[in-house]
Amino acid sequence: MLSNFRTRPGEYLKHCIAEVVGTFFLVVAALMSPPSMTFALVGATLLVMVVALGKVSGAHLNPAVTVGLTAARQFSPPDAALYIVSQVIGAFLALGLGTALNRRLPEADPGSTAVWFEMLGTFLLVFVVTRVVISKFSPGASALAIGTSLAVGIAIAGPSSGGVLNPAIATALLVGGLVQGSVAAGALYLAAPIFASVLAGLLGKYLTETDAEPADEERPAPTPAPRVQPRQGKRRN
Repeated sequence: MLSNFRTRPGEYLKHCIAEVVGTFFLVVAALMSPPSMTFALVGATLLVMVVALGKVSGAHLNPAVTVGLTAARQFSPPDAALYIVSQVIGAFLALGLGTALNRRLPEADPGSTAVWFEMLGTFLLVFVVTRVVISKFSPGASALAIGTSLAVGIAIAGPSSGGVLNPAIATALLVGGLVQGSVAAGALYLAAPIFASVLAGLLGKYLTETDAEPADEERPAPTPAPRVQPRQGKRRN
């Protein structure tokens, strides 16, 4: 995934298409689901997208996840830029479909506490993703952990901020005029998840370094076992 774009453009194209498709379905799930079931259906959608696309692009589907993994040094900045552009494209395609079908994202109302709930929910998601990636969990366990963390994050943040937790979706909300209040107030949906994702990525990386075994050069050399001298029999005269 961290290959050179000039030498392997086809691989990058597959990654970007996977991010567009996955983000598209993630936003479609938010558009089409009943309000009381949004957290569960969006979390389930992320779970199945991680299974379907995890081996293609890693199934970030969220600029906050990409930024968090970059902060944890699991992803390169040039690749992160391509992923974020792809995720925003997927969000806009989904919003266009929702508009055509008269199913639009509900207007987000950034209240006084919304920024804290957006940060809390995003932190939970990105921290889990970072730990899953670094610890190399099995695909099934990874999908379950990541999907559940998003569902819990949306459930926590939903009543106060709408539970966006995704700057790609926030960008579509801002451009579509679906955020109440001023543009500056709506920008918290971009700034809060990015700030929280950096903290979550750094913490996930720090915990890994704390638990890691020391490098070979730092390990004490093994003590050689004492050599046992062979016993010599008595010579008979």
